Amino acid sequence: MSEEQSGSIQDIKALQSSILVLSQKIKYLVHNEKILGRNILILNKKIASGIGGPSASGLGINDAEVLGIIEKQKSLEARLKQIESTLELFSKRYARNEELKEMKYIIDNINPLEYTTVDQVKKIIKDSSPKQ
Repeated sequence: MSEEQSGSIQDIKALQSSILVLSQKIKYLVHNEKILGRNILILNKKIASGIGGPSASGLGINDAEVLGIIEKQKSLEARLKQIESTLELFSKRYARNEELKEMKYIIDNINPLEYTTVDQVKKIIKDSSPKQ
């Protein structure tokens, strides 16, 4: 295997691992968003029913704190959308595992190093033709 091929394979493996890390981070963020969504639903139910009031926990939630929580949720949703678009961009820009396997198969079977260049063919024709 030539140095170019081994370098390309290493680059491909590095890209694959980078994409895997990004997809794991996206899954982690989606999981956290689901948990936060559930927590917000529970808190909303408690607030609506009066359980979350000052008598239950000793602390009251005022409108400013609720608005702050809502703003944090909106900023987290915006960050999540940005990360999803980045991941989508990566998935469009870089080859998938199946595509890389197909390209490797083609390169291994064709072996472009066995072919000659146009200049080499001209030289071979010139050398093999009878001298006039």
